[in-house]
Amino acid sequence: MGANEAEGTAYAPGTRSWPGAIKRWAISLVIVSYLGSLGYGIVCHTLNFNTSSHPAMYFVVWDMFCGWSAYATRLHIVGEGEDNKYYQLAPAPWTEFTPYGDLSRHHYDPFLNHSSHIVRNCLAHTRSKPMRRILVIEEYWAKKYNLPESVWARFFDEPQQKYSYFQLRQVLAPNGTTVRRFPSWLSRQSQLAVSAQALAPHPNSGAAGLSSELRATMRPFDDSSSGRTPRLDRGSSPSLFPAADPERAPLAQ
Repeated sequence: MGANEAEGTAYAPGTRSWPGAIKRWAISLVIVSYLGSLGYGIVCHTLNFNTSSHPAMYFVVWDMFCGWSAYATRLHIVGEGEDNKYYQLAPAPWTEFTPYGDLSRHHYDPFLNHSSHIVRNCLAHTRSKPMRRILVIEEYWAKKYNLPESVWARFFDEPQQKYSYFQLRQVLAPNGTTVRRFPSWLSRQSQLAVSAQALAPHPNSGAAGLSSELRATMRPFDDSSSGRTPRLDRGSSPSLFPAADPERAPLAQ
């Protein structure tokens, strides 16, 4: 009886090894895929290649400990029309998408990876005047001014008067093509702090060697001949922002 049972439960040669082989192959595939993804992320981060091409890149790019800033930031996307008026191109006039809290979507783009797409989408669905150029202006202020008045009064003696800093970050052609880019205000301050020499100013619109497309986008707000964006007063806070708030681009009919 024992011999018959042993003969009945015998396996063909190699049959018992198949489950183990499949398991080993699956484990090896997971390990190779995991290490390969991490290696690809490190290479992309090192070469600054496709680091924001897909949301999944967040899990493999080595930027998990980038720190926090003491300054709050907002982005203003303004179009300068041929009628000498400024139009607000974000948020779009038809709706305001706020993915988290009460901030519009375009404020979550500190590296300006999607500003040109936002501009093209807004201009394609509005009937505003033709644009001369598109300005992406970054606003900064210390986060301590976001404290409630009751908390502010307990820690500070001075009045709670917010002071904003404005930095021109990007100039776009009317078709949404990026013409000029500038560092953020925080990056600029860091460069000024560590630089032993004065940094080069923004290029002058009269400089030789500039293309006609670039020269056309470099007209300053007040039509001065300096080629720099002048300081203008916006209420009680001097800034680089236009003195009047821009109008919303009208919807297409």
